[in-house]
Amino acid sequence: MTGLLLACSSTDKKDPALEEAARYHEQATAIQADIEPKIEQIDSLKTVMMVAKMPATEARMATLDSLKSAFEEWEANLVEVPGMPHNHTHRTGGPHHGKHKHADATLKDLPADQMRDLQRETLNAIKQIQSRLETVTKPI
Repeated sequence: MTGLLLACSSTDKKDPALEEAARYHEQATAIQADIEPKIEQIDSLKTVMMVAKMPATEARMATLDSLKSAFEEWEANLVEVPGMPHNHTHRTGGPHHGKHKHADATLKDLPADQMRDLQRETLNAIKQIQSRLETVTKPI
């Protein structure tokens, strides 16, 4: 009987690469939750910039548009880690409400090490968007 218990408990072990992938995913979605309201305010910010005739407005507005597009593309390509809890929430309002989906279906059989690498790249990409957003929205 003891052998059976050991065999059953060993199948509950999670792949370390998938656990690492899940940690990257959690970090990425935490950043997503932090910057999403700022992304959603880009159009309003551009209007304020135009009215205030801020220096380098055209370049900053182009950068803001680029960041908004990059964020939306990042979000559309966000992949859940198979077998790991889905702890983050999706936005409940705004122009994308009800349209949010993940690219999971085609990647569910991705090997664990490749999933980890994908999640690491996803995290790096959202960090870059966050950094660029902070830079472009700093007061002059």
